[in-house]
Amino acid sequence: MLLVGLLLAACQTAQPPQAGSGVAVLGVLGGTPDRPTLAGKPLDLSGATVTKDGEAWTGDLLPGMVVRAEGQEGASSLKVERLEVQVKLKGPVEAVDVNAGTLTVLGQTVFTDAGTQIYEKAGGAYRTLLLTDLSPGDFVEVQGTSAQGGLLATYIERYPTGGEVRLEGAVQNLDPAGKTFQLSGYTVDYSRARVEGTPQEGAWAEVRGTLSGTTLQASRVSFKTAGGSGFGASRRVELEGPISDLNEAQKTFRLLGYTVDYAQAVVVGQLAEGVYVEAKGQVDAQDPGLFHAQQVKVKYPRTRAPKAEAKGQVTAVDPDRLTLDLGSLGFYADANTLLKRDDPDGPIAFAEIQVGDFVEVRYDPALTQEGRFYALKVEVKGRSGGQGGIQEWKGTVSQVDRTAYTFVLLGNTVATTPSTRFEWHDQPYDQAGFFALLQEGDVVEVKGSNSGGVVQASKVELKRR
Repeated sequence: MLLVGLLLAACQTAQPPQAGSGVAVLGVLGGTPDRPTLAGKPLDLSGATVTKDGEAWTGDLLPGMVVRAEGQEGASSLKVERLEVQVKLKGPVEAVDVNAGTLTVLGQTVFTDAGTQIYEKAGGAYRTLLLTDLSPGDFVEVQGTSAQGGLLATYIERYPTGGEVRLEGAVQNLDPAGKTFQLSGYTVDYSRARVEGTPQEGAWAEVRGTLSGTTLQASRVSFKTAGGSGFGASRRVELEGPISDLNEAQKTFRLLGYTVDYAQAVVVGQLAEGVYVEAKGQVDAQDPGLFHAQQVKVKYPRTRAPKAEAKGQVTAVDPDRLTLDLGSLGFYADANTLLKRDDPDGPIAFAEIQVGDFVEVRYDPALTQEGRFYALKVEVKGRSGGQGGIQEWKGTVSQVDRTAYTFVLLGNTVATTPSTRFEWHDQPYDQAGFFALLQEGDVVEVKGSNSGGVVQASKVELKRR
């Protein structure tokens, strides 16, 4: 009865926005690279000013990125006037702990889960990675939100080479005369930097520069009050992302730099540490780091980091047992599995998954006695599975035929031709050379089209072995 009451109250208090009403949103992008969404609505970026770290930016907007957007909200889209991509951390990876689902970058612990999007750009296109693909020495950019003991990443991008680093945190051991301070175990030298704000002990600093050992030679330092994103107190604001520091007694949690007070809010769903929420409300008139929520909706559960990934077409699904098959791979889900659709973006029920859907499954590779893997995340890509009729499959290779140049992937025979593109470690191979390299048990990603259980491959990439 309590849940029904909350849902009824949510329906009564959360009125649909008026056409063209002004709104500010700080949150994590969803959707697809071709059709990004924010707070569940497609973004209309025509005429928008887009920046990244305060500079004009024309790059791709990808799912998982944290953005601050202002514009006019319509019935079916968000007409963006200004959008800023917000980077939390950029630098070399110092350590990776796959079992814990963490990596260390510039002395900071970065947590990942099944919702973390990891990318790298190769050949002009982005491809997805897992934490298992990252290694010490890799240079990465991290976007996300503060969490207990570190940073929960929603977006990680691996770059082919190192470059300018970015670090933020509370200033310690400030030396105004020497123009240095400590930040996450590094000495920041800002003697030659462009400085914004007033250097103060304990102030929040955002630093960009070059790294030499444990010294960060800053090119730009911005000192500011911790928390908040500059939204005015009078406007309607939406926040979306994973929460931390949940205090059920005080009815507060942290989200994207804000302390969210939900004491007077309608809460839909069960709040827990790390769950992904959408919060609507206003910034406090006196405290720019305090957000008073009128409604909080839990969208996705907190999950742990996956160790494996499969992409393909659903060949069987049982909504009662919460199981699905991708050809030869079987999975099971539970209440903690993250279930979503990318277009239109948003959460789904397991019963909405249908045979024929193309899905991306991130999972734990430990088999149950029934021969199934635990699905941490299932994302439905739609029946096309890709753009322009191109579909994707990802999984483990079996039955390699080096004469016919075929193999089996997720129960499908993959057929190749001399015109198929073959890659391994970003290096191109011809058909014979690739099949001489390919072994049973290798993980590959295939792009192509399926006809009668035979995939005609336009591209085959060896991901790992």
